[in-house]
Amino acid sequence: MAVEIPHLRIKSFALRPRLFSSEQEGALGGPDLPIPRPGDRFAVDVETTQFRNDDEGRVMMAALFEASNGTAAMRIVQPNRARHTAGFAVVVDGTDQGGTTLSLRGLQRGWLTRGNFFSIIHRGRHYVHMIAGAGQMMVPETGRVELPIWPMLRFLTIDAEPVEFVAPMIEGKLLGFDKGALFRRAKTDPLSFSIQERA
Repeated sequence: MAVEIPHLRIKSFALRPRLFSSEQEGALGGPDLPIPRPGDRFAVDVETTQFRNDDEGRVMMAALFEASNGTAAMRIVQPNRARHTAGFAVVVDGTDQGGTTLSLRGLQRGWLTRGNFFSIIHRGRHYVHMIAGAGQMMVPETGRVELPIWPMLRFLTIDAEPVEFVAPMIEGKLLGFDKGALFRRAKTDPLSFSIQERA
């Protein structure tokens, strides 16, 4: 089970792609061809400000120590996220989906905006994706959409798996906390760490 890392004294939260796609260079000056692969995924680099040696600091360090030899999860806070919420009962609509389009049901009528992140909870693990395509997509009264996504799916879907738009999570391996926490009198130095999604 993943250990949730709390959003406490976060200075920066840099979500970035981990690309396993490649590009085939054209021979003798021919065109280069992109080769997308289904292994592309996300990582996040996090930096905190200084902690006091209080409950807040202890909670943060405890979570990081616990996740250091297991699995870490952290909520993706989207300060520029569109105001419309996607609903609380959004699920995958259909089994064995793959590729760069995801069928969903249970959405509220309204707009879905390119660039918003969400997570699919597949077999108990969060997988981060982003709404792709051009501009906004209108959700009809039926609550069903064919959503363009990035990156492409890394698994075949199972019908009715939950999809989290309101509080998406990144989940994976914790990196960069091998030096632990440095205490200085009544304070703890700023912490930095990364979470990388696993395949």
